[in-house]
Order: sequence, then structure tokens, then C-alpha cells
Amino acid sequence: MDEARTKAFRSLKPPCVELSQLALRFKSKNATGKQVIKSAESLYNTLQDISRQSNALNEKLAEYVFFPLSHIFRDSKEIPTRAVEVALQCLDILISCAWRSKISPELGKQLLILLSFLAGGSSVEARTENVNEELGAAVFQCLRSLFTATSNAGLGEKGAIEPENIPVLGHAITVVLDGMNNGPSVSVRLAASNVLNSMAVGVSDQEALRGVFPGIVSSLTKVVRSGSGSTISFKLLQTSLQTLEKILNKVISDQATFGHVRNPQQSSTATSNKQNSIDSWVKATSSQVKLALANMVPLQYHERSEVRVALFQLCVSILQNCKKTLNQSTAMIAETLIVLCSQEDLENAFELREKARRIFLDDADLLELSKSSLHDWILALPRIMQSNDDAPKRKSIARISTAFQLITTKNINSDILNDAIAFNLRASVSSAIQASPTKKVNSISEGSLEVTKLLQSEQMVEFRPVILNEVSQKDSLIGLRTLALQLKVLPLSDKLQGEIIKTLRMTAGDDQLASFWLSLQLLTPETHANDTVEQYLHFPDGPEDSNNGLLDEVYSFSLDTLSRPAFENESNWRLQALALETVALQAHHQKQDFRPELVDALYPILERMGSSNAALQHHAMTCLNRVSASCAYPSPGALIIDNADYLVNAVALKLNTFDISPQAPQVLVMMVKLCGPGLIPYLDDLVESVFSILACYHGYPRLVESLFAVLHAIVEESTKSPLLAIGPASASIQRQPIYHPTNVSSVAIRLRKLNTPTTDSSPPSSPPSSSRDPTPSPQTHDESPSPPSPTVLLNTISLLTQHHLSTTSPALLLSLLSLLTHAFPTLSPYPDTLLPLLATLFPLLMARLHDDASPRICIAAAETLSAACRAGGDFLATRFHDEWDGLRILHRKREREMQAEQKVMGPRGGLKRRAWEAVRGLVGAVVEWVGVRGGSMEDGVFEILGGEGEEGEARAREVEMMDRVDPDEMALLEALNPDRQWLLRARAAARRRRRIRGGRGVQEATREVWMKAPKVQGWTLKDVCL
Repeated sequence: MDEARTKAFRSLKPPCVELSQLALRFKSKNATGKQVIKSAESLYNTLQDISRQSNALNEKLAEYVFFPLSHIFRDSKEIPTRAVEVALQCLDILISCAWRSKISPELGKQLLILLSFLAGGSSVEARTENVNEELGAAVFQCLRSLFTATSNAGLGEKGAIEPENIPVLGHAITVVLDGMNNGPSVSVRLAASNVLNSMAVGVSDQEALRGVFPGIVSSLTKVVRSGSGSTISFKLLQTSLQTLEKILNKVISDQATFGHVRNPQQSSTATSNKQNSIDSWVKATSSQVKLALANMVPLQYHERSEVRVALFQLCVSILQNCKKTLNQSTAMIAETLIVLCSQEDLENAFELREKARRIFLDDADLLELSKSSLHDWILALPRIMQSNDDAPKRKSIARISTAFQLITTKNINSDILNDAIAFNLRASVSSAIQASPTKKVNSISEGSLEVTKLLQSEQMVEFRPVILNEVSQKDSLIGLRTLALQLKVLPLSDKLQGEIIKTLRMTAGDDQLASFWLSLQLLTPETHANDTVEQYLHFPDGPEDSNNGLLDEVYSFSLDTLSRPAFENESNWRLQALALETVALQAHHQKQDFRPELVDALYPILERMGSSNAALQHHAMTCLNRVSASCAYPSPGALIIDNADYLVNAVALKLNTFDISPQAPQVLVMMVKLCGPGLIPYLDDLVESVFSILACYHGYPRLVESLFAVLHAIVEESTKSPLLAIGPASASIQRQPIYHPTNVSSVAIRLRKLNTPTTDSSPPSSPPSSSRDPTPSPQTHDESPSPPSPTVLLNTISLLTQHHLSTTSPALLLSLLSLLTHAFPTLSPYPDTLLPLLATLFPLLMARLHDDASPRICIAAAETLSAACRAGGDFLATRFHDEWDGLRILHRKREREMQAEQKVMGPRGGLKRRAWEAVRGLVGAVVEWVGVRGGSMEDGVFEILGGEGEEGEARAREVEMMDRVDPDEMALLEALNPDRQWLLRARAAARRRRRIRGGRGVQEATREVWMKAPKVQGWTLKDVCL
């Protein structure tokens, strides 16, 4: 060790001598400030290297090094500030590594005076303004090291400061407090607060601390009060709270004031007088401390967790160590501690909450104070819940919940408190509902309930919040749920729940909604509660069957609510949503025993699924999913299919009583699509009810649309019936044979067959009839088979459409045409049923085809007539022959509209192009299934499909330019008249050649275009000039 110190001395001697000489020469102006700074930095670097060696520095070396530093401190006003700052850094090393606890009172006094002077001037001179930030931070660092390394800053021995040194300590603390409040920067203020924190630990003389205690508390209060904004460093607030905690424990704690051990050298009278003096001082000081603490309580909601943790530790320290001396502040501190425990974002929240819980449980007085505060908070909760600001609501609910948890842990019972909780909690929920902003309900179309949506809804298992459903209100909702669940652990919880449930039928409006919501929260088992609540609190398990009677009463009220028509109480949809939650809760409680209850409960659920309110519809889907899971059904669809008889009866009852609400038809549509063809035979009476309503309310388009949606679903599912899938053995509807003209090839083939011997004894088949011959060959018609029951229902529904095909509602008209498109193919095997239907509907369908209201109507009518052609065959030949001229005119009109549309939208076009294609598709269906009679019809076909005529030539060129020739249409034309189609193709080839060569002159020069003749075996044909 001596060798290390000898080596340290040798290292320190050169820079110390140099600095001492330069400081003296600088005073006589024989050295520059840069030289002094450089020499001081050299000494500082040497001290740093030596301080890293253990015990290399001692007090003698410190005195040696301090000598050159004293020259700089003496002339600090003339020497550059940087040199003084480096000297202070050297002094800091000497205090912490060399002198440590061996500083004499005289040296300690000198150091305090020196550092106080450098930080803020002497006690008799005015304070030096504009103290350099770096210099101030260095001074306060030295002061911190001085208070940390020594006891009482070296101002006294044996734990007491000498009386003549107390003013020095007081001045030093004043300088520190001034730097903490008025420092030029945050770093200086934070350094000053660290000095004060070290002083609270290092100074043990209570008499001296009592003298400076009021000033310290006042300054700390000023710092904290200025910290209500966000401009002050949170570390400064944290250090200030920690300093106050330490100074309170040393000066005004119960142990410091009442725990003195009697000094044997003092008389009893002196001891008594001293204690009386202390008591008087504590009594006078405690009220001032209460005011200071009142200014620090708002930090309980500071944004930084570190500040709130420091305030938590201060509150715990006061309740544990200052219970008697600061009894005036106990209630305020206890409330603050409860508020801090209610904050989930607090650092180490669980450990701190457990610590606070033990403090309250070990002190009956604190529990009584908590109960009193809880009562006051509960009484104020309804008023707070009326505010539009969600932050006060969230804070109030959180502290009530935390206090309630503390009290219930100790099993404290109070009838007054229990009644206040039940009444005010209900009033608070009602106030929150009233104060919530009225959110516009998302409306959806009444026909939006589809089976696909129902099947996709199987993932909906969580109910959305009915009240406080804004994102900003989530914490308030969780808090209210927590309070409601905490009521269960009260000794009189059953009585409280019964009182709340009784108010369901005695209140209305928001009060009824609040009672209903609270009742549901009280009856919801913890295992079924929302996970967002379970993560905050854990409640003890209660008896499983204790709430059966209360749940049955709420369930009965829910069925009464749901039994009313859905649209009747649509404005207060939240009551219906809570009723759905109650149904799901009852099903969860009874499991498969709930299945008989589906007779009354299932239809109201499905009825709400057809609501125009999106939130109520989501609630209904979630309820259905939960009920199906609780009743052990594999899916909601299986539940509906298994209870289809109940639902059919419920819907029939609605329709028989002429209930025209839109939900009943929607429920029926969903049932039909889910159950499929198996349900159709049971719907005869229900369909008759639909017919009756249509007859009475045909002037209500939306009602008619919803009812025909039901009929459309029935028709669509009827086509899937196994009875209709089998059909009769042979179809009796005659199809027009395709025309095949006699040519040389066909004659050669026939002659070759005649010359070939055959064993077939059957007579040759008769030649095919020409499409120009309007008289079809006679055939023997078998008696039409008797149609099955689904077919009769289809025919009845299809005939009903004739009364509504003249409607002006596009949606209804599209639905009717789609219905007929599905019905015609299914009825085609039964001509006795189909043909009268076609004869009745054909004029109406042609009128819809010529409708100019919407291209969509034209498209749907063309598709329906095409289906009629495929089903009716040549039965419609005469009718289409009569309508042929009108069909040609319609095609030209649609073609001109399409061309005008293409100029705007491009070659692809839009709806008008689709309408033009639909008319062409109808012509193709007539050619393929009905037949062409007479030359005028054939000319029309080649004009429409082949492009003959002047307008047709122009369109054909455009079609060729776009390469959009339909091969199916060309095949139909070739089957109808191959020669004419051959000529049409030849002309098209000529047009392409002329277009390829380009130019008018070239076209004139090549006007004669030759078409090569086809090759036929045994025949030689000449080419044709076009």
C-alpha cells in the first residue's frame, strides 16, 4: 500500500507543482488561462488514473493536491470558468476517494463555505447571477459527495453538529434549495435535488434538521407544484418525493419524536421540557406538512410511472412511520394510496398492491377510513358518470373497485354501505347511459340475412358491448363490470341482486336498461365473464345454484321483451340485445335441458337476425351460436333444421294473422335454404297464407318483394328435390328438328348406303323436315305423367307471378324473372302443367323484354324467355313468329345503344352491351329449341346473328375488326342453312382481304374476289366469283 501511495505521489507531484506555479503566475499575469486549464486537466486525468487503484489516495495526498487547487478557488473570479470546473472535479475525487469519512470539522466547514460561495455567493453578499451551468453542476456534485462520504458533512463528531457550524449548514442548504428551484437548467436543478437527497441521508443531527425542515418542505412543495405541467423533468419530481420521504422519516416520524431514549446525564425535568418542545413543534409543523402533501397528491395521475411509484413509497412511509405525528394527513394519504393501487400501468403493480393490502389489513383504523372514503366515492359516482369526459369516470370507478376489494378481503359488513353500493351503482350506470354520445345506428338492408352469412357467423361467440361501446369508454365499461361482479362477494349479495332485478318491471327507459344490464352482470358466472375483466380481479367461487331463481325471473322478462315485434321497439334496441344475452346465459346454465325452451326462444332470435340494426343482428347471431353450442348442436344450421317444425308454426302464425313485419319472410327464407327440399312438402298452408297476403297488400312493393323472396327460395330449393331430379321416363315436349339441306354429298352417302347390304330389317328413317315447312310431322303423344306435389307448388307460384310482372319495382321484377327461370326447366317434363303456364306468361315476358326502364330487366327477361324456349320447344313457334318483327326492331335498337355506349366506355361496353348479347342469346335459343318458320324468320336470324343487310354488314365488319365472332352462333347458322352460311363466310373473307390490302383504289382494283369451291369425292365444282 505504501508503495502504491509513493508511486501516486510521484505521479501527482509534477502536475501539482506545475498548476501551483501557473496559478501564481496567472495572478501576476505571467501565464494565460489556457495554460492553467491545460495544467488542471492534466492533474484531473492523473487523479482519475490513481483513483481507480484501491486505497492509493489518502488524506495526506489529498491535502497535498488541494494546495494548488486552493489557488484556483481563491482567484475563481479571475481564472477561467473551465479551470474552476476542472478543479471542482479534482476536489470531488479527493472527497470521495481520499478524505472520505476522515474530514475534520474545520475542513468540512471550509469546504461547505467554499462550495456554497462558488454555487451562489456568500451569505452576506448578493447572489451571483448567471452561474455557469457546468460550474453549478460540478459544485453540486462536490456537495453531494461531501454529504455522502461523511456524517453531518464533517461539521461535527458523534452524530451532532457543533453549534457554531449550524449556520454554515443552513447557508449551504439554502444555496442548494435555490439551485433546485431556480437553477439555469434541468441538469443543475437535478444535481441540486440529488445534493438534498444525500443531505437527508448524511445529516443525522435532528436538531439541525428541524431548523431547516420548514424551508426544505417549502422548496420541495414548490418544485412539485411546478411539476403539474409537463415542462419539468420527471426525475426531479421523483428525487424530490424521495427526499421528502427521507426527511420526514428522520425529522417527524413517530420514532424520531416519541422514541427518544432518556439520557441518564439529563434530569427528568430537562427531558420532559425537551419532549414538550418537540411535541409543540410537531403539532405546529404537521398542519404545514399536510398542506405540502396536499400539493403532492395530484401527482397520483402523473404520466410517468416512476413519479407515481415514488409517491406510492412516500404514502406507505407516512402510513407506517408517521401515523401519529401526521394523523391529520392519514385519510388523504390512504385515499391517495388506494388511487395509486387502482392503476394497472404502475411499475410492479402487483407487488405494490400486495404491499398496500397488507398495510390496510393490519390496521383497523385504515380500513375504517377506507370504508368511509368508499362510501363518499359511491355517493359521488352518479354525478361523475353524467360527465361527458370519460377520464373522471374511469378514475372514479377504478378507485371504488380497489377500495371495495380491500374491504371485502377483510369481510367487513355494512348494511348502509351495501345499500349505497346497490342504489348508486344502478344510478351510475343509468347516468353513464344518458351521458354517452348518441351513436348513429348502422342500418343494413332488410334482405341482407343470408344463409352464407349465418354459416360464417359461427365465429361470433362474444357479445359486443351494449352500453359504453365507444373505444374511449372501454376502461369505464370494464370498471363497471368489475364493480358489478364484486357485489357477488357481499354477504347480502342475493338480497342486493333481488332488489335490482325487481326494478326491471318497475322502471322504464335508461333506468330499466341500467337495471337489466346490472342484473345480467350479477348473474353471469365468473367462468363465463369477459376475459378483459378476469385479467384484473379474481373472485371467490360461489354456490352454483344460488341464482337459479333470479336467473329464471330475468329470463322470463327477456322472453316478454323478445315476444314483442322487433320493429316495435327498434329505437331501444339495447333492451332487446340484453334480452338475447340473457337467453344465451340461460342456455349456458341449462345446457341440453334448454332444448324444450327453443319452442319459445328460437324464433325471436332468428327474427332479430333480420333486423335492420347491424348491432342487434350481430347480437342475435352471437346468441344463436352460443345457444347451439350450449345445447350440443354441431352448428347453428343443425339447430334450425332440428327445430324447423317450431319455426314453421311460428312463421305461419305470423302470416295467418297478417303480420306484415319483414322479419318473418326473412326467417322463412333462411329456413328453406338451410333445410333444403325436405321442408317444401310442409309449406303448402304457409304458401297459401303468402298468397292471401299478396292479394291483400299488392300495393306495398317492399312487402311484396320480401314475400316473393320466400317464394323464390321455395322454387329454387324445389328444383333440388329428388322427385324432380328423377323425372318421367321420356319428355313429351316436341323439339324442332335441326334443318339439314339435301346436297350432293348427302345424296352420294345415301346411294352408297343403298348399295351396301345390311342385316337391319328396320325401315329407313324418314327424311328430316325442312324448317321452311311449318307443319311438323305427326307424332304420337303419350299421356303426360302426373306431376309430383313439389311441381304443383311450383306451378302455382309461377302462375301467381302474372299479377306482378307489370310492377314498376326493378328489384321485384328481377326476382320474379329469376323465379321463372328456375321454374321452367323443372316443369318441362310435365307438358300439361308447363304449356298452359307458358301460354299465360309469354305476352307478359315479351312486354318485359321490350321494357326501356332498365337494361337489367331486358337481360333477365331474355334469360327467362330462353329458359322457356328450352322447356317449351316448338310450342312457342307460332308465338315467336308473330313477335319476330318486334324482336328484329329490338335488336337494332339495342345494337345502336351498345354502339353509343362503346364510344364512351370502350369496346367492352357495359350493361347495354350485355342487353344486346342477351337478345342475340334469345334468338339463338329460338333457333336451337323452337325452330324457324318461314323465310322472314330465317332472314331475321341471319341479319341478327350473321350480319346480313346494310346495318348488318356494318356490324359484321365491326365484329370482325374486334375478332368477336361467336362460334356457337355460327354453328347455329350453319345448321339452319349451310349454303347461306357458306356465302356469308365467303363475303366475310372478301372483306378481310380488302381490308388487308387497304386503300380505296386497291379495293376497286380487286373488286372481283374468287371463292374456292369445296372438294367432293366424285364431283368437280367450279370456283365462285364474289
